[in-house]
Amino acid sequence: MGHARRRMLGVYLELRVVPVLLWSYTAITVGTALAWHEDGRLEVVGYLVAIGVGVLLQGLVAHSVNEVVDWRSGTDRDPAPRVISGGSKVIASGLLTERELRWLGAAAGVAAAALGLVAAATWGWGLLAFGAAGLAGAVLYTLPPVRAAYRPFAGDTVAFACIWACTAGAYALQTGSVSGAAALAGIAYAAYCVAMLMMHHYLDREPDRRALPPKRTSVVLLGASARRYALAWAAIATAGFTLLAALVDARFALAAGAFAVALVLHAVVRTDDPASVTRAELGVIILGLIGGLGASALVAPPLAWALIPAAVLVPLELKVSGAAHRELLARRERLATAAPPGPKT
Repeated sequence: MGHARRRMLGVYLELRVVPVLLWSYTAITVGTALAWHEDGRLEVVGYLVAIGVGVLLQGLVAHSVNEVVDWRSGTDRDPAPRVISGGSKVIASGLLTERELRWLGAAAGVAAAALGLVAAATWGWGLLAFGAAGLAGAVLYTLPPVRAAYRPFAGDTVAFACIWACTAGAYALQTGSVSGAAALAGIAYAAYCVAMLMMHHYLDREPDRRALPPKRTSVVLLGASARRYALAWAAIATAGFTLLAALVDARFALAAGAFAVALVLHAVVRTDDPASVTRAELGVIILGLIGGLGASALVAPPLAWALIPAAVLVPLELKVSGAAHRELLARRERLATAAPPGPKT
């Protein structure tokens, strides 16, 4: 593969399409669907602009910054067996350098800010608050002085706030305000994403402990109690969408049902078993997309086409990522097998 093609592949993999689809893309779609349900209008260009800002901030700014810092700290260099977690692996596979990732993140930040200014000038300057919160969260999640990802509960709080802002901000773009239902939808969907993040961190527990500086996520701090913490977030998500189904529109029951099944996966996953965590995390991701995007399509039929990117890109991402990192994962598996096991928690 040529140099340019490798760099293009690296940028695509750094975007990390699957978490972007589950987090910002679906959150923005849920907020937009709720706005259509209450207002009966859909600003398609505004929706696409919001998606663009979300993809830039989460997919390239947050992921690029996190990739560089986690690589330097050593947690992403660790040979512990991880397929989904452990970063995008673009540095380890030689697809992008640290310098290229820094430039990529900076360029994406400038592009997101410019697009956000256009959105604010077109649909209301109040949107700047949501955009500023997203940009701050994308950077401060990893970088000092907050360095939230390296502090227990701080990273979860920043992630929660960013997803809530995606949902509520998308609603505000369409309607000019934030209703109680939009605030509740933001809380419920953000809780689902934080629960997924906890599962994402299970296999990172030992690498995060060995990092310099140590990455003390909530999972590292809580140890065996981390499952109950994740279950609490998942229960909030299920309860929130159950309330939306009861009080706003019965079609939100699809999300409540999907999230209830995800709650079971959180309860039964073996948190120190790589195969079990990988299967469960994929299940939680797919159920989140079904619940969030499926309910949005039912509540706002003009948004049914928003299901297409998830249906196409999730299997494509898994295939491309698996092929790009096959040698790296095989090498790490050999190293992990040869190394003595880490302490159980």
